[in-house]
Amino acid sequence: MLTPGRYDLPAKYRIIFWGKRGRCQPCDKEDRAISYFPPNKITGRNREKDGTTKANNYNGVLNPGDTGDVIQYAACPGPNERQNMRSTFQYFGKRNGNIGGLEFVTLEIIPKNTQLCHWYGSGWWKERGLKRINVGTTKYPAPLRAKKDAKVPRK
Repeated sequence: MLTPGRYDLPAKYRIIFWGKRGRCQPCDKEDRAISYFPPNKITGRNREKDGTTKANNYNGVLNPGDTGDVIQYAACPGPNERQNMRSTFQYFGKRNGNIGGLEFVTLEIIPKNTQLCHWYGSGWWKERGLKRINVGTTKYPAPLRAKKDAKVPRK
C-alpha cells in the first residue's frame, strides 16, 4: 500500500516507477515488475506515429526490488474502486541497459492517506491464481467507483 502520508498530491503530479531491467519472473513468484518498452533514441517516446503504444520493442521488465522505488507499493484498485494514477507510457533508459523508468501521473487531487492505485492489467490476477478484492481500508481508503459503476464481486 502506498499513500501520500503528510500532504495531498495535486492532479497531474508526475511520479517515476524505476527499477533494474531484466527478465520477467514466473507468475508464481512475488513480483512488482513492470514490462519495459524502451523509448525511441531520437524522440524519447514509445508511441507510433498514429499515437498508439509501440508494442514491438519489449525489452524485459523493470524490477524495483532493492532500488528504493516507492511506486512499486501502489495498489491495483478492487472491483468497486478506481485508479487515481496511470502510466503515461513515457519510458526512460536504454535498450538492454541496466536501469529504466516509467512515468505515472495522478488523475485527480489525491488527499493525504488515500491509496495510490493504478490498473495492473486485465490478466494480472488470473495469471497468478488470485482473486481481485477491494484494497481500501477505513484509515487508508482507495477511490471508489461511482455507484452506477460499482461491480458485484464474483463468487
